Amino acid sequence: MKTLMQTATALLLFLPLLSFADSISTERRSQQHSVMQTNKVQSAAVTQSYQSEVWFHSIDISLARDDNYNGYFHQLYVEFDADTEYSYQQVFAELSLTPDYGTERVYYTSSVFELFGESSNDWLGIETDLQHQYPSNFYLLTIRIFDANTGYLLAEASGYDLSALDALTLEDYQRDQIQTSSSVEVSAGSAGMAVVMALCLLLWWRREQY
Repeated sequence: MKTLMQTATALLLFLPLLSFADSISTERRSQQHSVMQTNKVQSAAVTQSYQSEVWFHSIDISLARDDNYNGYFHQLYVEFDADTEYSYQQVFAELSLTPDYGTERVYYTSSVFELFGESSNDWLGIETDLQHQYPSNFYLLTIRIFDANTGYLLAEASGYDLSALDALTLEDYQRDQIQTSSSVEVSAGSAGMAVVMALCLLLWWRREQY
């Protein structure tokens, strides 16, 4: 019983962290394509800020879910294929967003994945739902690849290099909701208050008559 109580307490403490996460991401690997196709652009010859023995071969960007139809989306799908001069190399990726006149924020760090030379079947896709802390803005996307063993930066591409990664119209889920609530404003001046008082006196007088 004590173990069950401890587990339940841990889950209760953990659930708020899930609910208030800035973003929720899901990884996809080869043969697992996303259904998100809105505003999809591709760059086959990738200009990049930095590359060593690893480089980007292609990058795909998709935006989806503009629930309030204001031109800003809260879902982002990034798919890239990277190559290496080695036959096999373990790496991980880091993705960040930078708003206009704002600071860079890393929104996802991937699990370790493998690159096999110049194979086109070792791509990685990350589908992200922005939840909080992303005001409606034009965001610059940066993708970095690191060596899984040493942590050294191997390749980097961003909106500074590719227009497809710049000026992404994004906002978080909370800001993307359609406002359906309505309110009715009621006000009473001095005349209105006099009428209310008269009605109250009338009701009191009628009660006294019975």
